[in-house]
Parts: sequence; C-alpha cells; structure tokens
Amino acid sequence: MLAATLAMLGSAAAHSGMTLLTKQAEDKLVFRGLTLAFVGLAFLPWLITQPLPPWEVWRFLLAGTAVIWAYNMLMIAAFSHGDMNLAYPVMRGSAPALAALAAFVFLEEAVSAGQLAGLAIACAALIGFAWPERDGTPKAKVLLLALAAASMTAAYTVIDASGVRESGRILVYLGWFFVLSIVTILPTAILRRGRAFWPAAKREARPALYSTIFNASTYGLALYAYASAPVAPMAALRELSIVFGAVLAALVLKEPFGLRRTVLAICLAAGLVLLQVM
Repeated sequence: MLAATLAMLGSAAAHSGMTLLTKQAEDKLVFRGLTLAFVGLAFLPWLITQPLPPWEVWRFLLAGTAVIWAYNMLMIAAFSHGDMNLAYPVMRGSAPALAALAAFVFLEEAVSAGQLAGLAIACAALIGFAWPERDGTPKAKVLLLALAAASMTAAYTVIDASGVRESGRILVYLGWFFVLSIVTILPTAILRRGRAFWPAAKREARPALYSTIFNASTYGLALYAYASAPVAPMAALRELSIVFGAVLAALVLKEPFGLRRTVLAICLAAGLVLLQVM
C-alpha cells in the first residue's frame, strides 16, 4: 500500500506539471494531440516486440481510449469557456466520489463509512477551490463541462484499473493506451484546425515534447497504483494534483494562492488522510 501511495503522489505531481503546460499552450487541442502522439510513438518500437494483449484486455483499452478522448474534448471546452482555477478543481474534485461509486458498483470494492467521510471532505474542499472569489455566482456552462469531464475521469479510472489488472503487464497496457490515442485525439486536431494545424503544431511541438514526460509518468504511476491498491482511495489521492498545480501556478504563473485556498488545501489533506487510514 505504501508503494502505491507514493506512486500516486508522483502521479499527482506529474499531472500538475502536465496541466501547467496545457494551460500555457496557445492551441490546447493541438498541444494535447501532439503530446499523446509523441508518447505513443515512443512506445511503438518496443511494443511491436511484445506479444499482443488478448481480447479481454483490448476491450478495456478500446473503451478507455474512447473515454479519454471525450475527457480531453470536455477539458479543452471547459478551459475555453472559463478560467482554469474554476474548471480544473471541479474536474478533479468531483471525480474521486464518482470513481468510488463506480468501483463499488462495478469492481465490488468495499467503501467504509470513514472512507466515505474522507471522500466527502476532500471533494468538498476541491470544489471549494473552484468557487468564484468575487461575485459568488458560478458559471453554469463551465461547471457543467467540468462535471462532464469529471464523469469521464471516473469512467476511465475504473476502466483502466480493470484493464491493467486483467493484463498484468502495466507497461504494455500503458503503451497501447497511448498508441491508440494517436488515432483519436491527433486526427481530431487535424480535422478541426485544417490548414491552421501545421503552424500550430510547429508552435506547440517543443512544449508538447516536454509534456510527454509528465504524461507518461502520470498515467504509468497511476496504473501501477490501481493495479496494487483499491481504486477509490488511490483516485482521491491523485487529486492532490490540484494542490501541486496551485503551487506551480503561484510560482510559475504568479497566480496568488491566498488564505482561502490555503485553508481549503489543509481540509483537502485532512480528508485524504482520513480516506487512507480508515
């Protein structure tokens, strides 16, 4: 359990780095398409030397690829219609509760009363990150898109946990996941941008290449954790990426953290500790 916990903390840190680069990207769709394509192409030469996964694994890979495509489209739409500090915490904060529910229903994982309390505290704190600072009125469209993205996060969490357990080969599963992403998100970017794709691709290529390290790390470490520990607490622990992301935003983008978010971060940590020890 300790190794899984450390792996998921690493996954959360890598996810915050990936998110920072995504936020800085001028064309987020092209950036995400290139990032996933670079990771997939890096895996491909090694994958062709490995035995193909059986159908029992492919069904999870194909389902996960479709869901992660939907997640990326919803994430980009949410970021396009509102601030990241509104959309991202809702996307990440509501996902653990949805993942816990899905794991309880589909993976038959037990969730204790203490874990439910921890999930509730953590999710409330994360959603508190998203609440507007000034007028107190949330933006309905952004929140709906963020909640839809969160449902996709919960879905691919359960799908990938099931798939990697069925496979028993984390790197092979991870590699095929990224290879399949080449034929979904990248073609979407090419079709949507048309002639504007290549100038955007030239502009986003270097930061996308840097992001491949974060992408491979966040998914690889998460799959390792899901393969060896219950989904619900691991999914919640990964949401510490919001705290890491807030720190990065303060240091790199000079966005203020503030007393309110400091208190929320403490509440989040308390909820996650409760989730782990109960």
